[in-house]
Amino acid sequence: MILNERPIPIPLLQREALLRRLPKTHSRYHDIEKELINWKTGYSGEKNVDYYLSYLPDDQYRIMNDLRLKNKNTFQIDTLIMSQIFGLVLEIKNITGTLFFDQNTNGVIRRYKEIEEGISNPLTQAKRHRSQLMQWNLAHKLKPIPIEYLVVFSRNSTILKTNPGNEHIFKHMIYAENLEEKVAQISEKYQNPLLKGRALTQACDYLLSQRIPSYPDILKTYSIPKSDIRPGVPCPKCQALPMIRVSAAWYCSICKTYSKNAHLIAVKDFFLLMNVPLTVRDFQGFLIIEQRGVAKYLLHTLHLPADGNSKRAAQYFLPPDCILSLF
Repeated sequence: MILNERPIPIPLLQREALLRRLPKTHSRYHDIEKELINWKTGYSGEKNVDYYLSYLPDDQYRIMNDLRLKNKNTFQIDTLIMSQIFGLVLEIKNITGTLFFDQNTNGVIRRYKEIEEGISNPLTQAKRHRSQLMQWNLAHKLKPIPIEYLVVFSRNSTILKTNPGNEHIFKHMIYAENLEEKVAQISEKYQNPLLKGRALTQACDYLLSQRIPSYPDILKTYSIPKSDIRPGVPCPKCQALPMIRVSAAWYCSICKTYSKNAHLIAVKDFFLLMNVPLTVRDFQGFLIIEQRGVAKYLLHTLHLPADGNSKRAAQYFLPPDCILSLF
């Protein structure tokens, strides 16, 4: 049973927002474009694995995606599978080419189109996340259960190699289509159900309740000043900036499109990029709205969570689910 759908990663959305609001001539534009492709590739691989996860028996397994928790430092598990008898940490990779796992250096070399590069060792990542989860469970006084780990490659075309005699590492690496069979094999190792009755549901509910959202300061990441970010409402059809507020709609002078709700993406862009709460003044300036009364009305229709105790101007926040509502 999948307990939470895999969200689109915030860093992916942030890079999309940056590309909407930076001129193509900007010095960091192509760096952002390249990294956005990497994020989309990774997310596509995770979604592919979700398809195979859906085949696991609902009555035996609970599946949690994008689980970000904190010990001394935060750690993020791509997918955690829980049952009454064991847990399984999945590190999901969508990598093209050949990966060579070097026994001598514990490093990984990726070969693709005659180019070699060193990449992070996904086995090391999976083991580290397993260890961090076990420490987190102990600190939060959850009943200890065996925790396994796997690296799951979403592409069957990814070729895996290692030194002679080091092939045992492959027992912790699989292709996505073999996930159901591998989980069944792991299950056969354990016989004693430790999370009986409602204990499994309660443990999963607690894990999900302790997730920590992540909003990286993306402008700081790329050393981009806020003044470089172009304000305005982007056209939903041609992406031109800015649309013009005409009566009760937004109008694009480039492709002649009208839209009632085009401002929603602008509000999301503000939260994704600026990393601060939203005020009426910010809303009016970022969306380029001439009349403050119109800005206040539109902001009110979004029903955003607000800080009502502040003596300063009211501050608005994006809902945890990142969904904006007009009703």
